[in-house]
Amino acid sequence: MKKHILFLMLCVLCGITVSAQDTRQYFQEIRFGAGIRRPVRQTSGWGSSEILSLSYAHYNLSGIGIRTGVEFMPENMDVDSYFGVPVALSFRTRTYSVKESLVIGLESAAYGAVRDAYYGHEPSVSSVLGDFLLGLFNKMDFYVGLTPGYIAGTNDTRHRSYSGDWITEGKMEVLNRFSLTADAGFSMSVRIWRFNLGFVPAVHYYLTKNYLEVSQTVPVVSDTGVSSTRTETPVRFQFSVLGALSFSF
Repeated sequence: MKKHILFLMLCVLCGITVSAQDTRQYFQEIRFGAGIRRPVRQTSGWGSSEILSLSYAHYNLSGIGIRTGVEFMPENMDVDSYFGVPVALSFRTRTYSVKESLVIGLESAAYGAVRDAYYGHEPSVSSVLGDFLLGLFNKMDFYVGLTPGYIAGTNDTRHRSYSGDWITEGKMEVLNRFSLTADAGFSMSVRIWRFNLGFVPAVHYYLTKNYLEVSQTVPVVSDTGVSSTRTETPVRFQFSVLGALSFSF
């Protein structure tokens, strides 16, 4: 019994070694991304911001690597504008060829059809196609890191809204122009020759105090005896979703 277990472990280790040293793997990557970034908590009047990024990554045989680059937002929290230099530790799964990706996609679609039939549901075209596409996006890349950045533009941005007998005045103040965020995210992509097409969701936490949302509600008629209310809420968490195109070499 022990010999069988030892033999199985050796086979697994050999398989991992062969996979890690696959000559079809490329160890460098340039990636361009574009998407949106917004606060995790929905604030009053502060919407999504466009974000552009360009990064370079280098990996070793085990799939561990470093990713760095630049990112730019024309405005963030309605304040012009933001520049960042992300630096992250990254881990990726092995890269599959187009043929392997198609096989995995077909297997995923077949499994989904069998699953639906097992639970008494007739497989639909949309569900089979969805399972097939999810199978194609089989390359994963996880990362954690830090992004030092700089906030340009005005010191604050204001807006005003009316609701019945009340006026809500909002203001986003910039407390510190230099920022530092802790970032964590992952990407899913499909490989086409040396190109990879995918999407990248991520969460960002401001370690520095940068954005402060100030909201004040006042009555339309000032002599009613009703006092105004004022709240101050720091913005610490944001999330982003990017579409990405990368080239491996």
